[in-house]
Amino acid sequence: SRGDYLEQDVLELNNLLYAMEYNRTRENISLKAQYINQDDLSITNEKIDIYNFKLSKGRNKSYGEYRMALSNSEQRVAYIVEHPGDDDSKSVATVKVFDDEFELKWKSKITLSSSKENTRLYSVDVSDQGMVHVLTKVYSEKRERDERNYEFYLLTVNESGIVSEEKLELKSNYIHDIELRVTENGDIMCGGFYSREGWTADGIFFMTLDGQSLDIKEYSIKEFEMDFLTSGLNERQAAKKERKKDKGKEVGLTNVVFREIIQREDGGAILVGEYVRVFTTTTTDANGNTSTTTHYYYDDIYVINIDPEGQIEWAKKIPKIQHSSNDGGFYSGFFSVVKDDKIHFLFNDHPDNAGEMDPQEITSYSRNLKYSSLMVVSVNSDGDYTREILVPADKKEGVRLRPKSCEQISKDEFILFAMSKKYNKFARVKVK
Repeated sequence: SRGDYLEQDVLELNNLLYAMEYNRTRENISLKAQYINQDDLSITNEKIDIYNFKLSKGRNKSYGEYRMALSNSEQRVAYIVEHPGDDDSKSVATVKVFDDEFELKWKSKITLSSSKENTRLYSVDVSDQGMVHVLTKVYSEKRERDERNYEFYLLTVNESGIVSEEKLELKSNYIHDIELRVTENGDIMCGGFYSREGWTADGIFFMTLDGQSLDIKEYSIKEFEMDFLTSGLNERQAAKKERKKDKGKEVGLTNVVFREIIQREDGGAILVGEYVRVFTTTTTDANGNTSTTTHYYYDDIYVINIDPEGQIEWAKKIPKIQHSSNDGGFYSGFFSVVKDDKIHFLFNDHPDNAGEMDPQEITSYSRNLKYSSLMVVSVNSDGDYTREILVPADKKEGVRLRPKSCEQISKDEFILFAMSKKYNKFARVKVK
């Protein structure tokens, strides 16, 4: 019915596969898991309840949001779920930790010090022992347009509730965007983009925190070079950015979202970001009727390599253009697969972009199935990459692939998730 929302994903948990179903109606929101048989990829009928909230009516009610994370060895899976409620009330959430068979190990209801309206559950991660770390973005009560108005906080949570809360800060710079990852020994990797003034992403930072004391053990920071910032721009755009820098104005990245930290086997890491822009336009026809369109741009992928000592080795920009409207960017974005010393990025793309290395020649992705292929960009340890078609448009069999719902299930296999008007399909893919 109108206002209802259904989203499905695939989750691999210690060699077991689950279909995850997030369902939102006018009455409630829920998240359920169903076991997937790996032999034929069929789904069992039994559903495991992760959470279920009834919604109360009101003008200032919000649905609540959730974040999830897997521990390193996939012994634990954690969910933090924000409770629906009034925007001006305190932000309340429930943390649940399950084992690798979705048996509940513990849960804890926590109340944050900030209001629901000013708090965003930004990220969560969990150790193999079940210790949960939550990253929150908290906005100030008065949001001045010309001032930075938010801070990031790291909360440590166990069965008894909030154990500690620390504000994350950088020396003489602002955190623009951040992600965290708990290492095998329980330390916390934090990486992302920093800003000098608080508006654009001017460079990269990376640090490792002690898992117990949260003291900084490693720290590095690197400003974006102009070659990186102007990559993909035409001569006129690049010259304009150079002039802005000469005048002391901000020239960093805009609309960049930090996506993930991928741990390398040698102790290093890969930081991944993406250009995301959402805006709305309103048009009026000759009869005075207005129509509103929301545009979703999911463009370039940013890849940053961190060595085992925590130093930043290189940063690359992978050109991508995905524009859609009034769909929430449902089929846009990407999915990453790690195999040996390469990371593969899979996304829906125009087939003309296969082999294209010139950013100025990249064609925008189209939702028209005739011009929509599943592309794979493979990046090696030196930052060099190739671009080729994995699933051609004529092999899609009338279904749309949703990269954000795919899942890597082993070192050389992943599950593709595809949708049509009548049914959903899974496919197992082996990486060579």
